Amino acid sequence: MAPPLTAAPTAPVRRVKVLLAEDNVVNQLVAVKLLTRRGHTVTVAKNGREALAALARDTFDLVLMDVQMPEMSGLDATAAIRLREQGTGAHQRIVAMTAHAMTGDRERCAAAGMDGYLSKPVDRTMLFAAVEQDAAATPETPSVPAHVTRTFAEEGPARLAAIKAAIDERDADGLRAAARALVGTAAALPAARALLEAARTLERLGAESRLEPAEAAWRRLSVEAAAVMDAIRFFDGVKQEVAL
Repeated sequence: MAPPLTAAPTAPVRRVKVLLAEDNVVNQLVAVKLLTRRGHTVTVAKNGREALAALARDTFDLVLMDVQMPEMSGLDATAAIRLREQGTGAHQRIVAMTAHAMTGDRERCAAAGMDGYLSKPVDRTMLFAAVEQDAAATPETPSVPAHVTRTFAEEGPARLAAIKAAIDERDADGLRAAARALVGTAAALPAARALLEAARTLERLGAESRLEPAEAAWRRLSVEAAAVMDAIRFFDGVKQEVAL
């Protein structure tokens, strides 16, 4: 995650193009009013899917991403953005906004790939600091060839099926081998860390011939794999719409 936010100067150094992903209308109005008065441009998305669609059609200096939104959460949207960036090496600056200041929130936001964190209700000084922070402090997303995501989309379902079959057949050696194959694929996708961890867990369980915990580990793997596949399919679909 980027360095801690510091207080904003009395006037913005530059005008910033902001995508605000926020489902609460009142919060939308407040943020838009504050930022436009400051001289910034704001586009509003009501959920994570709208935010992804907006990013597929336009470029933004910053995304202010609410964590809890309908249809697609801010965490899922951010993970999808980071996954897609791996084919380009680009890095979209994303700052989380959440009213749920619970233990572990910052860690979850960082794990999803967010660059900063704001608690609601948002203090205007901290909001301006987040928006106007020097983008040079934001790390680049590692560049991954586009064919890597295509390979996962093509080979992933078969690798998942092999893992499930090994669990159903109580085949510890088969589970270890199938999970190891998925680890090799997932390791090439830095944004798919949760998927990689789940696959490594299953590989370890197979190596230790511990099949009882494998069912729960499989459920976690299925959820993470579905999120990665959904992100790939969503962006491919939006690209096709934009090309029409």
